[in-house]
Parts: sequence; C-alpha cells; structure tokens
Amino acid sequence: MRDFATFILRSHLHAIGVAGFFGMVSLHVLPFAILSTATLALMVLRHGAWHGGVVMLGAGLPVMAAWLGSELKPGLDYPLVFALWVPVFFAAIGMRRGLGQGVTLMMLTVYCLLCVLLMHLITGDVVAFWLNWLGRAIAAVPGARIQGFERDGTLRLMNGLLAVLYLSGLVFSLWTGRWLQSLLHGSDGFGQEFRALHIPRWFMVVSVIAVGVARYWLYPLMLDWLMLLGASYTVAGLALLHALVARHRLNPHWLLPPYMALLILPQQIIPGLALMGVIDSLVDVRRRTG
Repeated sequence: MRDFATFILRSHLHAIGVAGFFGMVSLHVLPFAILSTATLALMVLRHGAWHGGVVMLGAGLPVMAAWLGSELKPGLDYPLVFALWVPVFFAAIGMRRGLGQGVTLMMLTVYCLLCVLLMHLITGDVVAFWLNWLGRAIAAVPGARIQGFERDGTLRLMNGLLAVLYLSGLVFSLWTGRWLQSLLHGSDGFGQEFRALHIPRWFMVVSVIAVGVARYWLYPLMLDWLMLLGASYTVAGLALLHALVARHRLNPHWLLPPYMALLILPQQIIPGLALMGVIDSLVDVRRRTG
C-alpha cells in the first residue's frame, strides 16, 4: 500500500487517474467510492487544498462523463462519490492543519446532523420521501416489492440508517487517506492518533440539548440524530478499547473477540461500545488510568 500511496502522489495526473478510475468504478460498485475519496484526502493531506482541488475537478470530469454515458440508475440523480468528495476535502484541510481524528470525527458528525435536519425541513415527511424513492429505485428490479419495507418498519429508520452509512463512508475515506499518508513516513502515526481519539464532554452536552429539543419539536429527527451520535460514540468506544490494549501492553489479538462479536452480534455490541465512548467523554478514561 505504501507503493500505491507513492504512485498517487507522483503527480497531479496520477492522482486524478486513480481518483477518477475508482470514481467511475463506484458508479457500479459503490464501495470503490471510498478509495476514490481516500485518494483525494491523501492529496490534500500531503500537498494542500489547491492540489486537492485540482484532483477533485480533474477526476470529476471522467466520472461525470461516465455517469452521463451510462444508463442512469433509478432513484439516483448524480454520482454518489461526489457526496463524499466535498466534505472529506474540507475535513482533510482541517486534519492537515493539525486537527486530530476526534475533532474531524465531530466535524463530519455535525455535517451529517445538519444534512439530516435539512432533509426533514425540505421533505416535510422523510418516510413519504423514501417511500417514493424506493418505488422508483426498485421499479426496474424484477420481483422486488416495497411492501416488505413497510411491513418490517424499515422505512421509519431508513433516513437515520442511510445517514449513519454516509457518515461511515466519510470517516473511513478520510482515515484511509490519513493511513496511506502515515505509511509514507514509515510510522504508526495513524494508530497513535486513533488510540488518542476522544470526544470532549462539551460536545456531549451540546448533543444532549439538541436531541432534547428535537424530542419535543420533531420526534423522527431525534431518532435520526440518536443514530448518528451513537455511531460516533461507537467509534470513540473502539478507539478507547485500542488505547487500553496498547497501554496495558496486551497482545493485539485481544482485539479480535470484540471485532468478531461486532460482526456477529452488532445489535448487542454497538450499544456497549457507544456507552464506552460516552463514559470516556465524561471522565476521560485515558487520563484517569495514567
């Protein structure tokens, strides 16, 4: 991967080619959007905003051309990779100026919280919006029916779940770019930063107040915000877990059971990790454990 990072940074054309290629592939296989966005993040982190802007504009041309030249997907009005590029671009600028992973996590979380708020304000009824969107999206899928989404209550959670996926894509893209940058220095800079990730107490206080206001103003908005904040504190809980294993000089294999449980029993493990993140926010476990 170090050679891959070196290749990207060789010139603007190399970075544009990689970001554009993965951006075009993401039109058909969405996870490749993360690699495209990580390429942009790496360029910003290494060389600055101007160089990242050149890459974003240069890579955007072939992606848009591929989008216009292909059969448009039902329900999608533009390449979704564009929704990752812009916020990660600004978050990478902040990280380049010295902001840590915790601060950039909060920045991206607030951005997604505002996106969710705008979604509620613009649509007026997010459930009806997603019902209409699903109707268009599955129209071309043989045998697909929308009734299953209505029956199991997915529609009520869909706005929040998609917001969590969006936040996850943003954070993972930015941090993949930062990880690639750390490989160039041959250090564990990324790991040290992740183990130090901490969400300050004031952010939790503001979040509780915001969620409380949403509870009495727009209940579905409160649920969406709780999902997003829960995702952020889950990441903070994972960072604390890594920090405790490193601090006590335990074998990294101790981290395997929590990750396996997270994959097998996410509904049971995620609340526990989020609680760890909340406790760390309140009492700063790293400082108290010396």
